[in-house]
Amino acid sequence: MPSRVGGIPARDMPYGRIVEIMDTRVRAPKQERSRLSFDKALDAVVELLMERRSDSFTLVEVAQRAGVSTGSIYGRVSSKDDLIRAAHTREMQRVRDEQRAVFSGGPTPGESFGQAVERVITTAADLLRRNAAVLAPFMFLANQDAQIAEAGAQAHAEMREAFIAALESRAEEIAHDDPRHALEWSFTVVYSVLARWLGLGSAQEAAGQGEWWTILADLTHMVMAYLVGGRTGE
Repeated sequence: MPSRVGGIPARDMPYGRIVEIMDTRVRAPKQERSRLSFDKALDAVVELLMERRSDSFTLVEVAQRAGVSTGSIYGRVSSKDDLIRAAHTREMQRVRDEQRAVFSGGPTPGESFGQAVERVITTAADLLRRNAAVLAPFMFLANQDAQIAEAGAQAHAEMREAFIAALESRAEEIAHDDPRHALEWSFTVVYSVLARWLGLGSAQEAAGQGEWWTILADLTHMVMAYLVGGRTGE
């Protein structure tokens, strides 16, 4: 069975897209059977990362979990690191696709600015919470793998832009000389608080402290106070 995160199948990314992004590090299979075997190997990598929150497993374990041979894995990649990077590429694309979908909805008729802020914060929070289990180990690996770190930074930047775009049309209601900067800072604070609660970082002891819905309400009140609180220099 393919791994699932938040009820969403992990195999949302076409194999050809993985090959395109990974360049020559992944060798494209010529047969459907080979593609399915590689999909199973990527599923196994994600499952092991979620269970152990690190890359403390071997390709033999991956092969056993996936029900494929180690030879079939080496037929696609040259190392465990490249297999993990391929899994990361797939998962980040899946999260991006989900992100685009959840942020694509517009405001409800008559939505106030405060309701818009609450909606956008809740949307970002729910997206991160659904995917926290798979994001956490990859964030840990980013500390030692520049390629994973770069791809993760790009995904983070895209989420920031989606957050900003969802509120930037209400810029006239933001009481700051630079509304975009105010929204960028709001995202930074919101993301930092949510990441800490979800354990998406090194401070694992802080994960889960406080009630989730209380944190979302507090973030909404704080961001609203910051955005409408007054212009700088006045």
